[in-house]
Amino acid sequence: MASKSNWQDELTLLESMDYMLTNGVDCDISFKLGKAGSDIVPAHKFVLAIRSSVFRPMLFGPLAEKDSTVEIPDVESDTFKCFLRFLYTDTCTITADNVLALMYAANKYNVGRLVKECGQFITDNLSTANVCTIMETAYLFDNQDLRQSCLEFIEKHSNVIVKEKLLSDLGQECLGDVLRSDNLKVSEEDIFTAVLSWADRRCTEKDLEVNDSNRRHVLGDLLYLLRFPLMSQEKFVSISETNESLLSLQEQVTMFRGYVTGNFSKSPFSSNRRSECKTQNICYRFTHEHIRNTTGWNYLGDHDALTFKVSEPVDITGLVLFGCTEGSSAYNVHIEVVELGQITKTTVVSTSTEKTFEVLFSKPVEVQPNKNYTLKVCLGNGPRTYFGENGISRVMCGDISFVFSTSSQSGNGTDVSTGQIFDTSKDPCDHDPISTQTTVGTPVTTTLSVHRQQKCNTMASNWQDELTLLESMDYMLTNGMDCDISFKLGKAGSDVVPAHKFVLAIRSSVFRAMLFGPLA
Repeated sequence: MASKSNWQDELTLLESMDYMLTNGVDCDISFKLGKAGSDIVPAHKFVLAIRSSVFRPMLFGPLAEKDSTVEIPDVESDTFKCFLRFLYTDTCTITADNVLALMYAANKYNVGRLVKECGQFITDNLSTANVCTIMETAYLFDNQDLRQSCLEFIEKHSNVIVKEKLLSDLGQECLGDVLRSDNLKVSEEDIFTAVLSWADRRCTEKDLEVNDSNRRHVLGDLLYLLRFPLMSQEKFVSISETNESLLSLQEQVTMFRGYVTGNFSKSPFSSNRRSECKTQNICYRFTHEHIRNTTGWNYLGDHDALTFKVSEPVDITGLVLFGCTEGSSAYNVHIEVVELGQITKTTVVSTSTEKTFEVLFSKPVEVQPNKNYTLKVCLGNGPRTYFGENGISRVMCGDISFVFSTSSQSGNGTDVSTGQIFDTSKDPCDHDPISTQTTVGTPVTTTLSVHRQQKCNTMASNWQDELTLLESMDYMLTNGMDCDISFKLGKAGSDVVPAHKFVLAIRSSVFRAMLFGPLA
């Protein structure tokens, strides 16, 4: 195909750009990628310059690279190819496996539009399992929007994240963000336990003995973000006895005075109340030992459905569904609560290591007692998933009874004893429950060894940052930037119009031969 002399003839600009990249036509720079540097990827300086305010001075500035081969040891070949695809066409395939590495490359080379697309993908796929890791990555990348999205997610699902001690994945700065929040829906006792676990992990990482003195050392000022005045006196006494060296004698005295007088104004610890922690109702439709993947649960576009009723009014905020049995797959999920006409549509990435994924309703479903409700779920034509057997038809969640029954609207085989629909959130005990607290998404996992990133764009303006490819090319033409050819026009030749050889060559087979051919 590359040998065709007039391939430009019927192609759009984006198609021509894609052709040049895919076929390596007229490339004038190459990149050695990864630590080994064994993968060589060719590209075009012009495209890099109009798409990145970092590449432009690096390739055309006063300190420009003289070598036609540039080494990038901190970006792997597959990631860089995907990154280039975006530079050339404004599109690329973002997946759970490449999103963090791709965001790293986009952030490093100041490609703002791709940073935002990666951030949106991550936000759409946040889960209790990955949100702390993602928040820490957002801090390293100095991505404030993503960092805030993670904080809001943690606030919304703090009951799960704090109790499962997932905060240990955060660094000191991000943990501080969480502890400053007034919107954690969990008791201060649980927050203290999670922070203690965080401190124990830091001690271990620093080869320090795990004791109260070292805990206080690694916590530093984070200790004063704990709100001990929100605890009962009995609980605080228990903590003081168990961790007698964590707080100083003076700090303990001011706390006990506060309990006696009801005034904690002299305490170094805040007494501002956090959000009230709501009771979590968890129902186990299937137990862990009855999850199956022998044949998988098949999908051909039909609905799985299940009917349920409750004994008391309750809010249901989402469902936990069985996920793929192999690898990682995206499902186009359609959920309907038939009697209420409430529909939720989303795309969720599932990984086989988790067995389930969670979908949050756009708003809680308020269900009334002794009335049948039908949940209809469609996963499109997605790949096979795990499924459950020996489902429990009547489950007590505290004082509330959930009764499940087979629905006549189930066209994909799910019934009260077998199939899809785990219902809502997964508990810490590795059972598969129905709950009024859920999260959305699946872990987005890529291992990156990075320090907090600083963009190397001090020499460049960043007009490229938010522009599409077409907008960037229009900007270059309109402002006559980096032009490498001029045309004297008309008989008099008095009008001189500058242009770019690269653009002319990818748009016209005549110009390509004239500018880059053997008789150029």
